[in-house]
This record gives sequence, C-alpha cells and structure tokens, in this order.
Amino acid sequence: MQKLIYFIRKTSVAIVFIIVEIIAIRMYAYSTPYTQARILVWSNAVVGRIYGTFAGVSNYFALRKENRELTEHIAHLENHIRNLEALLPNKEVAASEVLRHYDYLTGRVIASTTNRARNFITIDKGYSDGVSADMAVMTPDGNAVGVVVDCSENFAVAKTLLNADMRISGVLSGDGSHGAVVWRGGDAGVIDFEELSKYASVKEGDVVCAAGFSHYFPREAVIGNIEKVALAENGTSYNCKIRLAADMGRLYNVVLVRNNHSGEAKALEEKAKK
Repeated sequence: MQKLIYFIRKTSVAIVFIIVEIIAIRMYAYSTPYTQARILVWSNAVVGRIYGTFAGVSNYFALRKENRELTEHIAHLENHIRNLEALLPNKEVAASEVLRHYDYLTGRVIASTTNRARNFITIDKGYSDGVSADMAVMTPDGNAVGVVVDCSENFAVAKTLLNADMRISGVLSGDGSHGAVVWRGGDAGVIDFEELSKYASVKEGDVVCAAGFSHYFPREAVIGNIEKVALAENGTSYNCKIRLAADMGRLYNVVLVRNNHSGEAKALEEKAKK
C-alpha cells in the first residue's frame, strides 16, 4: 500500500498534466464548427489508414486466389475483344467509341457493412486517383456492387446494392423484360426484383443484368440469378428474389466505372421533364 501511495505521489504531476491535456484538447475540438470539421477529417484519415493496414494483411493471404481469378478474367476479356474485332466493320473507329464511353479504374475495399438497412463500402482510391461520385463499382468479373456517393483525396465511399436508398433497373437476360432491383433487408446475399410484368418469361436460375437506365452500370453488369418467383398481390406483376452474383461480405479488388455520356443523357432528360 505504501508503495502505491509513493508511486502516486511520484507521478501525480504527470497524471494531472495528462488529464488537463485531454480536457483541453476536448474543449478545443468542440469549440467551433471549424475545429470539429478538422478533427473529423483527421480522424477519418487515421481510421482509413488503419482499415487499409488490416485490409492489406488479410488481402495478402488471398493473393493466390485473386491472381488466379484475374488471370481467368484477362483470358475472358481477350476472347471477348477478339470476338468484337471480328464483328466490327470499322475496327479502329468503333473500338475508340466503345473506349470513350466508359473509363475504368481499379481499387481495393478496405471496409464494408452488410447487416444494416443502408450498407456502404470504403475504397482506397479518391479524387486524386480520378474517382468521382456516381461511378459504378463492380467486381473484376463484371458483377454489380454499388455506386460511389462521396470521395475525399485518397478514399471513396460507395453505397452497395444492399442499401435501402439504392434502386436500379434490371433486365432479364432471356426475354429482355425489365424490373426494379431494390433492397428490402434480410439475407445479405439476396435482393428483390420487383415490378416485373406477369407476361415475362421468368424462371429460377435466369440471369438478371443492369438495364443501363440509371447511367451507372454498363448494360452487361450482372446482378445475379433468379432464386424465387412469386406473383405480386396486385396480380399484374412478379416479385422475385435474386441471389447476388457479388459476395458483398468478401469484396477485395473492385473496378470503378465512369459513364462519360451520363452527364449529357441526364441533362437531356431534365430538359425533357421541364
């Protein structure tokens, strides 16, 4: 007991100094909106780097699998390019038009959620890397993930398909029927496909892709496969369940896609509405 008292007496000045410093920093942090904003920016940067460190360690052990998947994807793209070249009458002009339509960037997911009503992912690329809001996020093998909603200099945040505020148009790859893809909660691997015409030729296992109406995802982006088909209460449409192609809980490498024509299309649509 005497040793404890002696230790407290010996270090009391240092302990009081630390306590006073903590109180002073806290008072300064909440003194003005500017200081609050600066502290928030600093803390986000620190948290982002911590997430990045942990993500880097976990991703290191997944490199072998990812390299195999990327190699397979490269081979698939090479075959796809050769098929396109065989079909294009003017290869140079047509290929350049396709390339100008979309810009592609790569990134790595360093944080994500799947158990909330509104789920997001954090990506280790920001506006200094060319990332901007409204860019689509996809897996390397072409599966839809989400859309970028905000970015800082070095990081970006995207809402995923598992977000109540996310609503995109989907199309059945078989007969071309359209519906709305929305998140109603529940299983993180399943999403709803609603407003599909009752005359649509739909069955379990059918592939659903992005329709391209939202100007985010390329039309060929895969959303998933039909897992369950049920007639809606109104009797005029189907409400289906889609098993997502992208595993939202195991996202590592992602591709960010910018539609270079989306601004022009949106402006024309707004003008037509007026």
